[in-house]
Amino acid sequence: MVADPTALPPLREEIHCLAGPAGFDGAPTWTLHDPANNRFYRIGWPEFEIISRWRLAAPRAIADAIGRETTLAVSAEQVVDLGKFLMTHNLLRAEGPAGLEGLRRQAAASRIGVGEWLLHNYLFFKIPLVRPDAWLARCYPRLAWVYSGRCAALFGLCALLALFLLSRQWDAFLNTFPYFFNWLGLAQWFLALALAKTLHEFGHALTAHRYGCRVPTMGVAFMVMYPMLYTDASEAWKLVSRRQRLAIAGAGVAAELGLAVVAALAWSFLPDGPARGGAFLLATSTWIVTLAINLSPFMRFDGYYLLADWLGVDNLQPRAFAYARWRMRTWLFGLDWPAPEILPPRMARFFAFYAWGTWLYRFFLFLGIAVLVYHFSFKLLGLLLMAVEIGWFIVRPIVSELRVWCSLSGHDIGQGRRLTGLAALLGVAALLLLPWQAYTTAPAMIRAEQYAEIVLPRAGRLESFPVAAGQSVKRGELLARLSSPELDYQALDAGSQGRALAWQLAYQGLRQELLQRRRVLLKELESAAAKQAGTQEQQAELTLSAPFDGVALDVNEALQVGQWLPAGEAMLIVADPGAWLVEAYLAEEDLLPAEQAESGWFYPDDPDAAPVACRVERIDRGGAARIPDALASSYGGELAARPDRQGLQIPERAVYRIVLRPIQTPSRNAFPGVRRGSVRLDTPAVSLLSKAWRRVATVAVRESGF
Repeated sequence: MVADPTALPPLREEIHCLAGPAGFDGAPTWTLHDPANNRFYRIGWPEFEIISRWRLAAPRAIADAIGRETTLAVSAEQVVDLGKFLMTHNLLRAEGPAGLEGLRRQAAASRIGVGEWLLHNYLFFKIPLVRPDAWLARCYPRLAWVYSGRCAALFGLCALLALFLLSRQWDAFLNTFPYFFNWLGLAQWFLALALAKTLHEFGHALTAHRYGCRVPTMGVAFMVMYPMLYTDASEAWKLVSRRQRLAIAGAGVAAELGLAVVAALAWSFLPDGPARGGAFLLATSTWIVTLAINLSPFMRFDGYYLLADWLGVDNLQPRAFAYARWRMRTWLFGLDWPAPEILPPRMARFFAFYAWGTWLYRFFLFLGIAVLVYHFSFKLLGLLLMAVEIGWFIVRPIVSELRVWCSLSGHDIGQGRRLTGLAALLGVAALLLLPWQAYTTAPAMIRAEQYAEIVLPRAGRLESFPVAAGQSVKRGELLARLSSPELDYQALDAGSQGRALAWQLAYQGLRQELLQRRRVLLKELESAAAKQAGTQEQQAELTLSAPFDGVALDVNEALQVGQWLPAGEAMLIVADPGAWLVEAYLAEEDLLPAEQAESGWFYPDDPDAAPVACRVERIDRGGAARIPDALASSYGGELAARPDRQGLQIPERAVYRIVLRPIQTPSRNAFPGVRRGSVRLDTPAVSLLSKAWRRVATVAVRESGF
């Protein structure tokens, strides 16, 4: 359409050219505004001079005029390239058959299939709800005072007063949080979050209106079906003042922080109830979420625009990505391609570090989102959506870059860098493909093979506790004796009832009514005898003895004779130091290589304890229904677990128990009781890629229900 150098299509009449802010290098810029689409395009000095002479309609004439009238040297090819850009973005008038044909091709290229449409609209879409310009015009005169210095000073004083009052009742303030672990608390949290985010977006809109920017729409955007409010403040592009653009980008966070100050101050004066709970939420969690998410410079939220405006760099991410890709290709392949743009050394380093930081941040963010999407859907749909997330956000950019690498020819690649790039690629391939990882690790604990935790079966008064830590005990030896007046009374009462019933049966022939109740008396006598036997068994439980020969460990030294103790009180541990076992719990994906292991090492968590060489004794074929407390996450272990009604630890994911036996018995003092650590099994070497694939395949097959 613009290949003919003698006929350039004219610019659309409604396109505005506005003065722009100075770039980070001090160069002047201008802004093209397309009011029909409300889009803005930042251009530099050469482009401005070309557009200023666009009426000449011929590339050569425009280039010659610029050369005569300015110090710039512009070629006709640059004019043609700018014309292509303008036509691509519909900034030129489409005239004649060629123009109409161009529009048809553009419309055809913009058509997408149903699958791609669903993909794009599932990942991100907007729903405009209001056109707030008229409403903002009515509200601003009444709210202009919030931008005054007096208002800022007032909020500063309120913040200091709120901090002072909260410091006086800090414990009560923090104890408000546990009251929200219920459905009402969850509803309050969502209501507070909605209020804070509405005020956040209103802050953006009102500040944009203050500086003369039109706010076309406000509404709800859905990112991977997660709703968030948005404000279209794109007209901030036409502002020349960097301070004004920073004010618009930071107004949302400032509004939420102001709300948090007011809420924190109100909490100190409100009575207990829903209002005080709502004030607590507004003073804590809502603005913390804002700072953690909105101020991140790696996603296109407030933090990104604040950073870009502070640096004076428009389109920071695309420019940083392009520069980082160029630097990476230059380093790997020695390309002599020109840089995307000429940058000062400090800005060039920042672009490279920022791009890599953003890529790493997005990799883990999108991976986490994919896992969340999977867990919030039924299995098959969850796997499909997770694959879409990983494929679109993670795999697609990597494949796109690899295609560029594969398209490079030998003429593009420098001879010196060819070997460097090849060596780097071979190194990465070797790291992923070669089987070099010849071990498997798992959480484990070491304990005596004969091991018993002695706890009180019922409450009682401690009468005797003659055992000391490290003392050898024999099977049946007394460990502790307790008494229970309640059980003594029940035993005495049952004995008295039994004797009275036995007397009645002995003299039943003397009285007619006793003879008639003979069967009843026999039943009552049997019940009394059973009650007495049961009570005596409970009394016997208060005498604790050693279940086997061993050593007393972890003796509860806080106990004293005469003290009343509750049921379940831990007394001591009896262990046989002559034989030790190591119990480890393997993840499902590590089960196959572990089956080929014959030996391993146990590494205690205590850095002063020496590792123990072990041999594998057996691996359970079924998944562990419960795991020891020492390895559960509730007690500081590595295995995620939850307690059941009996207090036993149930693993959250499938784990398999493996039992190892030390090759040499550890010394008696090496492990005084159960000790936590990890096991490193000597398994056949596998590659990282093979291990990752096995994990992915295991999860996919298990979770899909195939």
